[in-house]
Amino acid sequence: MRRFMDRLRSLVGNRSRDGEQADGEALEGSTQALLALIPAATVVVDGDDEVVRSSPDAYRLGIVSNDEISNPRIIEAIAQVRRSGGRRSFNLITRTPTEFALDAAAESRESDDWEISQAQAVSRRNWLKVTLGRIDQSLVVVLIDDVSDSVRFVRTRDAFMTNVSEQMLKPVQALEELAAQLKTTSHLEGDDPELLRSHLRSVSKDASSVQRYSAYLGHVLKDLLLLIRAQERIKPSRENVLDVAEQIRVVVRDEQDRADQAHVTLRWRCDQPLTIHGDGQQIRVALAKLVENAVSYSSSGSTVSLVAQPSKDGRYGIIRVVDHGRGISKADQGRIFERFYRADNQNEETAVGIGLGLAIVKHVALTHHGSVTVWSAPGEGSTFTLMLPLAQGPVAGQDGDNPND
Repeated sequence: MRRFMDRLRSLVGNRSRDGEQADGEALEGSTQALLALIPAATVVVDGDDEVVRSSPDAYRLGIVSNDEISNPRIIEAIAQVRRSGGRRSFNLITRTPTEFALDAAAESRESDDWEISQAQAVSRRNWLKVTLGRIDQSLVVVLIDDVSDSVRFVRTRDAFMTNVSEQMLKPVQALEELAAQLKTTSHLEGDDPELLRSHLRSVSKDASSVQRYSAYLGHVLKDLLLLIRAQERIKPSRENVLDVAEQIRVVVRDEQDRADQAHVTLRWRCDQPLTIHGDGQQIRVALAKLVENAVSYSSSGSTVSLVAQPSKDGRYGIIRVVDHGRGISKADQGRIFERFYRADNQNEETAVGIGLGLAIVKHVALTHHGSVTVWSAPGEGSTFTLMLPLAQGPVAGQDGDNPND
């Protein structure tokens, strides 16, 4: 890093000696090329604290907004470096601005009364290593190394271990109780038949508890493993092109029995061919989680709809899951994408959940370079909008046939 800073100072210093001003113009040519070569996001600030060069990632990471440094700690560090020279390095946690998701969500509205300001978008935390250095009397360069993927993996792994350990306690306890009951049963042979029948009922009850806790633990393990897999960003390739309509069709087919049992009608539409890059299993799990929630919170006789369409600029595929159920309070909307968070609006069916479903949806969306938003009002229902970048260029074998409404 020190060698890099020295090289920048040398390049800018040579330009200054040639009579050029040390401003945005001093970043042309070889200096621009040097900045473009490094993998970290870069920002260059002039003597008036105006951004004269910035990587696009600096906006996504919440460092730059409206062509100005938006993070107070970096602003303070720039002033310190400009006064005393040298370098400053520190760790920083930011959040990706929600407008990146809300811009796409705004394009998905169907009616004029949609209030995009009321939609809650997921905002991902970013773990950054920041280094600043002065490259002449006015210019300061900010290097931002995004280490979020490795931090998220470690945090998810640790959460996995912690929660599996906690969830193991109940089934282990139930197994111990069942073993004790079975051991006692062997001593009851020839005793009072009524006492034996009562004891066998207790054994059956404990066995049911073991079965229930085992199924619950299996659910926890499955969801936690999905959450771990959804930490690594998807890299577009010819091998991972997916037909959106096909993913929806499979999910609706798999969730039909659940909907029938709840007396809820499932409808879906995808009138235009949409293709994305992604992991098919992750996309289907995310959609299934949204459908399961929509069905669970809907009243008998209602309808849950899945509608897919391109965004107005053609960059995103917009998939909405709409229900007319009990809705979500404003207070809960800001937290429902957190791991293990359980809102207050639970019913008998949803009370057994573990609070990972929407966290999985969030991470699948972000892993696929997209986002997810929610609009909801108590008593009116909810609309979850999944936004995923569309694959660019024609894809063989996709004719867009589908519809089912």
